[in-house]
Amino acid sequence: MNKINWDIEKLKINFNGYQDIEANYSQAYQDLFVLTILNGKKGGVYIEIGGSDPIQINNTYLLEKKFGWKGLSFEWDSSLVDKYNSIRSNKCLCVDATKVDYTKEFIENNIPKQIDYLQIDIEPATQTLQALKQLDLNIYRFTVITFETDSYANDGMIVKESREIFKRYGYQLVASNVKYQSNVFEDWYVDPTIASAETWQKFICNNTESKIVIFKSTILDRLIDFSYTIYRYLTKYFKKIFS
Repeated sequence: MNKINWDIEKLKINFNGYQDIEANYSQAYQDLFVLTILNGKKGGVYIEIGGSDPIQINNTYLLEKKFGWKGLSFEWDSSLVDKYNSIRSNKCLCVDATKVDYTKEFIENNIPKQIDYLQIDIEPATQTLQALKQLDLNIYRFTVITFETDSYANDGMIVKESREIFKRYGYQLVASNVKYQSNVFEDWYVDPTIASAETWQKFICNNTESKIVIFKSTILDRLIDFSYTIYRYLTKYFKKIFS
């Protein structure tokens, strides 16, 4: 959980209900990105592939708790599923996210064809990609998507293939190579036919720390972000030379 009451006035865009948020629960402000793009939408619908802990480092808890969202989560770890279903109002299914019939589950759980938010975040990133391929993107569309690539831990093939898929289905890559603590780990998309261009165009960026994506940044923030990038590059460079 991130206590953001001291930061909330620094949002790039103030969405409906932002002033009532005392904390967010995402690791890298994904929940605030969703709410900003959708202008603090109440009663939205999410799909969470990779439920994990129901509260800590969770992208949908704030949406459910403060904004009354409905949704469906998928998680393979039965102990986490039990914990999730004992705490959260919305259901979490214990399944293999790379093999489940999403269309069947969506129909059985009354999920609409236009879904407000899709999170895909399972380990390793190859399985995140496989879960994406299991979705019927011809039938279901998502207004906001956060997709974990974990580029820092692989050769970039997940990024290349996933971006090709999202582009084929008409999604707009808004924040590419989003970083958390200097590690590139996600891409953030919108459905440009639904999301407001006036809003999402203000978030277009590449290779940027997540906090800088969401909040107004100072020159110092950007210098720190740049110094982390240089440090990681030099570390990899010298490791390669001396290995």
